[in-house]
Amino acid sequence: MIRVAWLLLFAVMLSGASAAKTRSDFVSTASPLGPVIEFTSGDYILAEGVTTPDTGWQRAANPNIYRMHQTGWTTGDFHALKGRFRFDRAAVGADPLAIYIVNMRSQFKISVNGQEIFRNYAANEDRRMIWYRPFLIPVPQGVMRPGMNSIIFEVNSQEALGIGRVRIGPQRAIEATYRYHFFWQITLPGMANFAMLVLGLLAGLFWLGRRGEVELLWLSASTLLWFYRNSQYFFERPPFDMVIYNSTSVYATYFASVTTAAFYFYFAKLRHSGRIVAALMGLGVLLSAASALLSTSNLIFYIPTTMLIIGVAVLGFVDLQRHRNVEHGVLALALMVMPVASLYDVWVAGGSRGWDGYGIYLSVFGGLVYSVAFLISFGKRALDAFHALGSANVLLEQRVAETRAELALSEAARQELVVAGALANERERLMQEMHDGIGSNLITALAVARQQKQPAATIKTLARAVADLKITVDSLEPVEGDLVALIGNLRHRMAGDLRDAGIACKWEVEPCRPLVWLDAANALHVLRIFQEAIGNVLMHSGANEMRIGCGERERDGIAGLVAFVADNGRGMDPSGSSQGKGLNNIRARAQSLHGALECSSDAGQGTVVTLWLPYTRKVVPTSAA
Repeated sequence: MIRVAWLLLFAVMLSGASAAKTRSDFVSTASPLGPVIEFTSGDYILAEGVTTPDTGWQRAANPNIYRMHQTGWTTGDFHALKGRFRFDRAAVGADPLAIYIVNMRSQFKISVNGQEIFRNYAANEDRRMIWYRPFLIPVPQGVMRPGMNSIIFEVNSQEALGIGRVRIGPQRAIEATYRYHFFWQITLPGMANFAMLVLGLLAGLFWLGRRGEVELLWLSASTLLWFYRNSQYFFERPPFDMVIYNSTSVYATYFASVTTAAFYFYFAKLRHSGRIVAALMGLGVLLSAASALLSTSNLIFYIPTTMLIIGVAVLGFVDLQRHRNVEHGVLALALMVMPVASLYDVWVAGGSRGWDGYGIYLSVFGGLVYSVAFLISFGKRALDAFHALGSANVLLEQRVAETRAELALSEAARQELVVAGALANERERLMQEMHDGIGSNLITALAVARQQKQPAATIKTLARAVADLKITVDSLEPVEGDLVALIGNLRHRMAGDLRDAGIACKWEVEPCRPLVWLDAANALHVLRIFQEAIGNVLMHSGANEMRIGCGERERDGIAGLVAFVADNGRGMDPSGSSQGKGLNNIRARAQSLHGALECSSDAGQGTVVTLWLPYTRKVVPTSAA
C-alpha cells in the first residue's frame, strides 16, 4: 500500500514538472483591467520553404528574429518559422482576451488551441512590410479553455524572418497599448513624413521662382528621398517589387543624407559646395554598385551615412558660433539632433527597448524636424524681407511725396516764370506806351509851353508830370530787390531839380542784401515815399545840402534795412499840423510795405525821414497809389 502511494506521488510530481517545463516563460504586468503577460521565450521550428513540420521544437528566447545579413540566406528563397507559446488561463484573468504583436517578419497566421484566428496574407507571395507595425488580434470567445492554452505563430518570408514581441491580456488593456504604439509607430511617422513631403514640394516651387537659391532645390530633393526611405515604417505594402524596394530604400538612406548635407552647404555658403556634393554623390554611386553586384552588407551605406550626418552636425555647430541668429540657429540645432536620433535607433536595433521600453525609432522624424527648422528659418527671412519691403514702401512713399512736392514747386516756379514773363512783357509794353505816348505828349506840351512863354505855374506843372511819369516808369523796371539801385535811379531823375534849387546831394550807401519781396508795386511805394521826402526838401526846407543813404538794421529783433533822406534846412514840427497831408500819405505807404516811417526834425537843424523795411515778410497784395 505504501509502495502504491509513493508511485502515485512520483507520478504527480513528474506530471507537474513536465507541465512546468512545457509552459513558456513570460513576465506579467499588472494593469487596472487585469494582468498582461509578455512572453520572453517560446518553442520554435525553423525550416526552408513555406511550411514547417510539427516536430523538432527547440526552446529559444523571444523575440526570435533571423536577419538576412546574419543568416547568409538568399533574397527570394522562402523560409518558415513556427513559434509556440503556452500559458495558463489563470495567468491573464477571466475577461475577454486579445493578442498584441509587433516586429513580425513578415507573412504570418495565428492559431489558438489549434483554431486559426488571424492571418495577414492571402497567398505566400502576398508581400508585407510589417516589421515596425503593431497588430491587435482579439481572441474569439470559446477558443480559450481552463488550464493550459497554446498560441502558435506560423511565419514565412523571402527575406528577414522572425517572431517579435508577443503579449496577451484583457482586451481593453491590450487595446490601450496598441493605440499608443500604433500612433507613435505608424500614424505619427506617416503624418510627419507627408508633412515633410509637402514642405519639400513647396520648397521646389519656391526654387522654380528663385533659381538662384539652390538650397531650395536640395531641400526639396532631400525630403523626397527621406520620404521614400521612411515609407518602410508606415507603409504596409511595398509600392513595387519587394527586393528592389528594400535595396533602394537602403540606398536612399545615404543619398537623402547627401542631399540634406548639400542643402546646408549651400545655405551656409560653404566654399566648394558643388565639388563636395559631386564627390559625395559619386561615392554613393560606387557604394550602390558594390552592394548590387557583390551583395555586401548594408553597413557599407550606414557607416558613411552616419559619418556624414555627424560631420554636418559639427558644421552646423561651427556655423552657429559664427552666425548667432534664428535662421542659422534652428537649422544647426535640427542637424545636431539628427545624429543623436540615428545613434539612438542603432541602439534600439541592437536589441534595446529604448528609453520608454517600447523600442520606438526616432530618426523617422528627423526629416520633418529639419524641414520645420528650415520653415522657421525661411519664415524669419520672409519676415525680414517683408519688413524691408515695408520700409522700402515707406521710403518710396516719402520719395514719391517729396518728388510730388518738388514737381509742385517746379510747376509753381514754372507758373511764376510764365506769369513773370507775361508781367515783364506787359510791363515793357506799358513802359513803351507811356514813353512813346503819354511821355512824348507831355514833353511836347512842356516844350510848347516854354516856347509860348506860358505862365511859370503851367510849365512847372508839366515838368512835375513828366517827372512823375519817369518815376512810374522806373518802378516798372526790374531791380531784383535792389533798394540802392531803385533810390539811385530816383536821385538821378531829380538831380536837375536839386541843382536848380542849389541843393547839393550826398550819397551815403552801405552794402545791403536784396529785398526778395520788392516787386513793381512795392517799388512804386518806395519811390513815392522818397519822392515826397525829396520834394519836401526842395519846397519847404530852405536847405542847401541833402543826404541820401541806406544800411542794414534790426528792428524789434527782425532783420531789415533802413533808408533815409536828411537835409540841413530850417526844420519842422513832425507832430504838428504843419506836416500836411504828404507825411501821412507816406506813413501809410510804409505801413503797407510792413515797414516803419520815422520823421525827426529840430528847428534850425534840418529834417530826417527814415524808412525801415524787413528782409522777409508775408506776401500780401499791394497796389500802387
